[in-house]
Amino acid sequence: MSGFRRGSFRGRKRFYRDNFAPGGTKSDPLNINIELTENPEEEKRKLGLLDPEPRHDRPKRRKLDKDDKKQEKAPKNSDTPQGSPQKKNHNGSPKKEVKRPQFSKEEKDASELRKNKTDYFNRKYRYGNFDRYYGIRLNPGERDLRLSVLNKEWFEHKQILDIGCNVGFVTLSIAKDFAPRRILGIDIDEHLIGVARKNIRHYCDHETAVAGKFPASFGVQFGTISQKTEEPRSFSTKFPDNIWFKKENYVLENDEMLDMIQPEFDVILALSITKWIHLNWGDDGMRRFFKRAYAQLHPGGRFIIEPQLFESYRKRAKMNEDLKANYSKIEFKPEDFEMWLIETVGFESVEKLGVSGAKSKGFERPIDVYLKPLYPKTDAIPLGYI
Repeated sequence: MSGFRRGSFRGRKRFYRDNFAPGGTKSDPLNINIELTENPEEEKRKLGLLDPEPRHDRPKRRKLDKDDKKQEKAPKNSDTPQGSPQKKNHNGSPKKEVKRPQFSKEEKDASELRKNKTDYFNRKYRYGNFDRYYGIRLNPGERDLRLSVLNKEWFEHKQILDIGCNVGFVTLSIAKDFAPRRILGIDIDEHLIGVARKNIRHYCDHETAVAGKFPASFGVQFGTISQKTEEPRSFSTKFPDNIWFKKENYVLENDEMLDMIQPEFDVILALSITKWIHLNWGDDGMRRFFKRAYAQLHPGGRFIIEPQLFESYRKRAKMNEDLKANYSKIEFKPEDFEMWLIETVGFESVEKLGVSGAKSKGFERPIDVYLKPLYPKTDAIPLGYI
């Protein structure tokens, strides 16, 4: 033992292969079967030497991908019918449901009130019968600039018809300043006609006697409603006895009624109404309107119109479904009016009058004056068959 050298392995236990139990075999190199005598299988299981038995009571859970995880996290929507596939974007990811804002009761009531007002407006003014039309077109106390381009000689001592007169500002100005023998203003709106009649006394001079809401001369000229007499009354062509207003729709129901129209007026005015006739009665109603005006003019008479541009139709066509349907079918555009009125209806010529200085550019529209010939063509086709 004296020859044993202590080297660098002092204090360490040296492990060699021969430290294990001897006598191992090829199938048991560590000789474990010899050491585990009482219950070898149990000891092997505790030592982890046996493979764990497969469990058949619970299936293996497959690995979830990202889309499956998102679907698990997404809350179930009770409104979606069961079994319906979930909507996805073009890249395959599920669409996010847009949450609609919740409105308070006051906000809902205000929204409903605005909708009702819009419906009422579109229903009441579908014919362009705006009761504040002149308040938009003219400044307070301003004279209508269209009167400045009209020739007084066309109206003096003549029979005049103003179609779509509204509250009668232009009609009353012509009656007072242009001295026509008689001028009649008509409108489809009964309320506007009532306002126009009341406006007569506002155009009267201080010397004109007024009885109630109308000039006193009206009682002498027209008589009271209850008065029934065949005695002739005196007739005056001076203002205010030369003007009256009446509710009437100038567009006839069919072309056959044109055969009953007789010449009655020397001048017919139709200012800023062609768009509304076109939207409410379509191409047929527009043509029928022109035919009636021609038939109702005396030879040598003038038809004065102020057509609106077709670009302005679209906004008003949204007022209701009838106007929208008529608008979609329009083929007889305003730029076609001139050729059709001359070549088909029979007017001799047209004179274009420009109006400038309007309150807004939308009202700066040309005025067309069509002249009916003194001697119409003998081979002309009856208006009801054009």
